[in-house]
Amino acid sequence: MDLKPRPRARRQRERLGREEPGSVLRGPPITITCECGEKRNLHYGEEWQCERCGKRWDTRQIPAEQYEAIRRLQWRFRLVPIVLGLLVAALAIFFTLTGNIFNVFVLLPLAMVVWFSFVRPAHQRRYRRAIADLPRWELRPQ
Repeated sequence: MDLKPRPRARRQRERLGREEPGSVLRGPPITITCECGEKRNLHYGEEWQCERCGKRWDTRQIPAEQYEAIRRLQWRFRLVPIVLGLLVAALAIFFTLTGNIFNVFVLLPLAMVVWFSFVRPAHQRRYRRAIADLPRWELRPQ
């Protein structure tokens, strides 16, 4: 008699906004537009054959070190909101444990107002400036 436990079905992670599956760890998707007009988003290292005209596209034509620089830049700009969120959560826990519940009710709305009014717009401007300087590639079909 075999008593192996059954594998549990993994619950699908909820995607927020325009996030592509795997974009956090594998890097941002690469948009390829075929000469016939067909479009596809691929991850680095993937190949695609256009269904309409049959041309093959390979994302490994992009230099690996340049794509790695893009991944590092994206990861660095994703860390800022995560770190600030953890800081606000740590302060809320600290205030709760010390009995200053009123400070939590002041901290959370204040943190959101500061984030959405000042920090996030400045962060987005810096991110747009940083990605504007990144290289663009013209891939050729094989």
